[in-house]
Amino acid sequence: MDKVFFENIRLISSFIVLIPLIIGSFKYKYLSKSQTWLFYLLIATAVTEVISNFLWYQSINNFPVFHVFTIFQFIFIIGIYKIELRSVFSKNLFNIALIIFVAFAIINSIWLQSIYAFNSNTITIVSYVTLFFSLAYFYKLLKEVKYEALEKTPMFWLNIGFLIYFSSNLLLFFLNDYLPKGSPSMYLVWSAHAVVNIILNIFYTIALWIKAAEP
Repeated sequence: MDKVFFENIRLISSFIVLIPLIIGSFKYKYLSKSQTWLFYLLIATAVTEVISNFLWYQSINNFPVFHVFTIFQFIFIIGIYKIELRSVFSKNLFNIALIIFVAFAIINSIWLQSIYAFNSNTITIVSYVTLFFSLAYFYKLLKEVKYEALEKTPMFWLNIGFLIYFSSNLLLFFLNDYLPKGSPSMYLVWSAHAVVNIILNIFYTIALWIKAAEP
């Protein structure tokens, strides 16, 4: 894997978030509650990308930024599914999951994985929890009696994006643990992650472009 290609795809992956963010900004007053939570997630993502890229090019360790971002990412994802799955799970489940995760993330950063190291533990938990709720959302759709065009449902697209991205994360991070730093294979794995992130942002864009139906 060519390092120049990796740098180019990484930059595209970092700043493609601006597309759904701009769309969300123009349509903000028309967004549903779930879409609004997604918009906040995009703001946190964009801020993270700007800071992490600045530190990267200054040759400063940017892992602390991702330790913080992972917590905010989980908060916003929980916020989305707390709305969409309120007929399936008690809101207490989401509140408890959030409290436990934040506590673990802090413990992980202090004692298990230094803030200057890749926080694979917390990212893995976010991936598993999101996949669980993603599958629960599809189960909810199958159980509902009402009929609607799924392609016109913002959450349907967002849920597919989450499913693709976080399932890929688990595989890619697993492979990364067994690859030597700086090897062509490592660049291949992280290039694949960048591509998946680009795909996720395409689904973000669709999810924000579509007008949510009135509750």
